[in-house]
Amino acid sequence: MILAAIFILTANLTLASGAAKKPTEADIQNSLQHQTRGNDLDEQGNATDAIKEYEEALKYDPDDTNTLFNMGTVYLKINKPEEAARAFESVVKRDKGDTEAYNLLGLAYRGCGKVNEAIKTWEKSLKINPEQSMPKKFIDEAKSM
Repeated sequence: MILAAIFILTANLTLASGAAKKPTEADIQNSLQHQTRGNDLDEQGNATDAIKEYEEALKYDPDDTNTLFNMGTVYLKINKPEEAARAFESVVKRDKGDTEAYNLLGLAYRGCGKVNEAIKTWEKSLKINPEQSMPKKFIDEAKSM
């Protein structure tokens, strides 16, 4: 009885939070506007405000891999590898074929001191596209650390 009540409460909270809500066309447009502002701010060297814009974009479209990817790159630029790793983990969860996201996730892991995870991530990238030279270089560097 208690387990059933917990399940129903959890299901209702999930529905109420909008977790399963698919973004509307208006949501996508709002997200894109914030993402574009974030990109502009990043190009101007304003990482803090760029991240704020990416966070706003994700409120409208939480699964947008472009916004997550851009946010991850900004976090890498300002030496926040933990935050970068979370963003890139979200990207590769949604797009398992994005070698660039895997490569940057590896860099974020390396920045967190997770060298073995970084190597595994670069190896995944190479399985997708074995012709890449950068992950091979990153693996060699990481193994010599």
